[in-house]
Amino acid sequence: MPGLAHQSCGELMLHRPSGTHGLHLSAISLSIGSCAADPTAPTPLRTLLRHATDLGISHFDVTPSIRSPERTAAATALALPTLLPHRDALAFSARIGLGSQPSGLPGFGSRKRLLSGLDNLLLHTGLDYLDLLYAHRYDVGTPLEETITALASAVQQGKALYVGLSGYAPSMVRAALRHSRPLGVPLVSCQAGYSLLDRWIEDGLLELLQSQGVGCVAAAPLAHGALTPSTLPPLGEAPPLPALSRIAADRGQNLAQLALSWVLRHPRITSALITATRPHHLAEARTALDHLSFTPAELADLDACYPPPEQPSPPLPNHGPPPPTPDHTATR
Repeated sequence: MPGLAHQSCGELMLHRPSGTHGLHLSAISLSIGSCAADPTAPTPLRTLLRHATDLGISHFDVTPSIRSPERTAAATALALPTLLPHRDALAFSARIGLGSQPSGLPGFGSRKRLLSGLDNLLLHTGLDYLDLLYAHRYDVGTPLEETITALASAVQQGKALYVGLSGYAPSMVRAALRHSRPLGVPLVSCQAGYSLLDRWIEDGLLELLQSQGVGCVAAAPLAHGALTPSTLPPLGEAPPLPALSRIAADRGQNLAQLALSWVLRHPRITSALITATRPHHLAEARTALDHLSFTPAELADLDACYPPPEQPSPPLPNHGPPPPTPDHTATR
């Protein structure tokens, strides 16, 4: 998946297409909702957004924080005017589904919840439309066809330009693609957690997305803060994290930069979605784009710290059908 340099609002920033589609996203994306969730953040959100656009970041996720959705939506609405002069050059995305509605409401993947949740988000943020709308998590209580049809309706109503899935397992992505094609509204992106500490998408999802021309946005590329220089090693993970820091130092990077460079080294990753509280966090993330090449030795050392998913064993001789294996990741 080729990348390109783009200068929409500020410095040159690597942009990549979302799979085989025309939507291009900045390689570093910023979660506005997560930034707005911290009332003690040292940098005002408006200031942070100005720094982001100065660095060429053009993709912003406005999903409200689950912890305080109303407050974060209000904070987002107050800060967005900083970005709106550049609206045509920016892409705003959001996830609607599990955790984005008041707790206790069933059917988070239903037409009702998806479209009413989208209307509510647009109302509270002041946006006229989203560039990219994700259905977040597979809802076992709602037919998948209904979820996909609701996404298509959002596009047909002019409330979203593109649609995708968030947190779906490969089997459900494959089924969703079958439902979306007849509607003429393709799925252009999948958002999924991906970091050195969480490599589950390497077990089939990335290959599926590439074969189907769908992009991938890596959520939590810093493992919710575990891969930042100031974070103490979690219990049971003390040996690998110092080893990662040594690898980073040998590359002239800090731990967070190494983690971002590693995620974005993969051409199938369209963008890495980060949270930041200070302008220098954004600047460090931008610098990570200058070091996307890894030597085979470096990759081997990183695999030794946090191994990739185990590859499936070679098939045994066929002596009859194997017992069925449940798909435990269907709602991941």
